[in-house]
Amino acid sequence: MALSRRTRLGLIGLFIATALTLVLVGNEPEIQYGVDEVMGSPTDYNDDELHLRGTVEIGSFDANSRSFVIVGDTHNLTIDASSIAIPPAFEEGRVVAIKGDLLEIDGEWTLTASEIITGCPSKYESDAS
Repeated sequence: MALSRRTRLGLIGLFIATALTLVLVGNEPEIQYGVDEVMGSPTDYNDDELHLRGTVEIGSFDANSRSFVIVGDTHNLTIDASSIAIPPAFEEGRVVAIKGDLLEIDGEWTLTASEIITGCPSKYESDAS
């Protein structure tokens, strides 16, 4: 038995609405934390993968260990990037977003990076002359 055109359009619309709902519900937004927020109470953040944003401290990148420090207003955090590729746009003094696991190693907190995301450098440059 053939379905009427109206019934077919209704089924297609229902399918599209259901698919869209599943996509929106399934994509939880990632919460991105600042260095100061995390380092104020690091034990609250060391259970799951952390998405962190901070400024790469000038002079902190060590090419041998592939580590660097990101800073906030009052705290800093060492980043271990030894197991991932450093993006080409990575540069000291720039804001980066980092995903990884926060671990306490020998009494010092370190974020073991699983991903480093850099933005377009011009995005972070001041327009002031």
